[in-house]
Amino acid sequence: MNSRFHFDGVSHTWPMGRIMAAAWFIIAAKCVLVWWAIGRWQVPVHPAWVIVPTLMMAALATVLWVTHREE
Repeated sequence: MNSRFHFDGVSHTWPMGRIMAAAWFIIAAKCVLVWWAIGRWQVPVHPAWVIVPTLMMAALATVLWVTHREE
């Protein structure tokens, strides 16, 4: 069976997993900070306009990293 996704164990080492976890932690902290700052200073925009694109791009980057393979 030919799978569209390929998980290569060589490119997903322990240090890279820790870096990815740290990146997601920073992204989550940014989202919390944006939500707080917009509410604190009453910026006339909903926080989702900043948070949703951030999470979408982070998810896309993560999917590309997980499914990446060198040929």
